[in-house]
Amino acid sequence: MFTLFNTESLWIGTDLKKFNEIRDILDREGICYKYKVSDQLGLWMGKGTVRGNFGSIGNSPDQFKQYEILVEKKQLENARMVIRK
Repeated sequence: MFTLFNTESLWIGTDLKKFNEIRDILDREGICYKYKVSDQLGLWMGKGTVRGNFGSIGNSPDQFKQYEILVEKKQLENARMVIRK
């Protein structure tokens, strides 16, 4: 069972292609995982969001979202091994 206390972060990044490749590998190997997606420009800062306060000019659209894949602590080493292959 996934809880906050028994999961570890396997991968964090902004590359959607890599994110999906890792998820495919974990699915194929039967390793359970959860993922989080956060919008970096949607974070609140002061009177509004980062995008609202500063705009998004000069920021690559590929860098707007951050992806994180979480696995159970007992599966972490196994998950690391299968994504390195």
